[in-house]
Amino acid sequence: MPIFNEKGEIIGTDTTGMGQKLKEFEQRKAELKENSIKLVVAIRDSVYPLETKEICLLVKHFAKQSLKLDSTDLNVKYKIDLKKLKTDEKLKFKYLSGFPKGSDIWKKEYDFHLSGTTHLSRIQFDSTKSFGILKSGIGCGKLCGAEFRVFIRKDNGKWVIDEIKMTHVS
Repeated sequence: MPIFNEKGEIIGTDTTGMGQKLKEFEQRKAELKENSIKLVVAIRDSVYPLETKEICLLVKHFAKQSLKLDSTDLNVKYKIDLKKLKTDEKLKFKYLSGFPKGSDIWKKEYDFHLSGTTHLSRIQFDSTKSFGILKSGIGCGKLCGAEFRVFIRKDNGKWVIDEIKMTHVS
């Protein structure tokens, strides 16, 4: 900060704490240059069951297929194993339960960049496990986010996204 004399002229600079701030700034700048900053996404710990509406939409979306739904374990929830999620090395998932609740997640300072939150429903399959639907959501701030309905189908033994429909946005 500048130091002024009685005439309003700058006669010096107050550098209290500037050395440490400058060091932190240079370190952060170097990390950005190397693109080595880890981005963290907080993910809901477990998948959750779908609502009846999504189950009906699965049948409607793939109406030409004469689907019969897999009705086993419709309400099963299970914990997501973070080690099994494949991602870029610069992206890391952490369980949402390890963060402050609600919008307080965005108020806290972290030693990493919290780039967002996400959640996934369980997948509702048809009885042949050839078609499915799930819900997913993302959050990017206190009043920033979206939710999607994702229709999937098996094509030559691989799962592909048939369509994504946005259901909510803020």
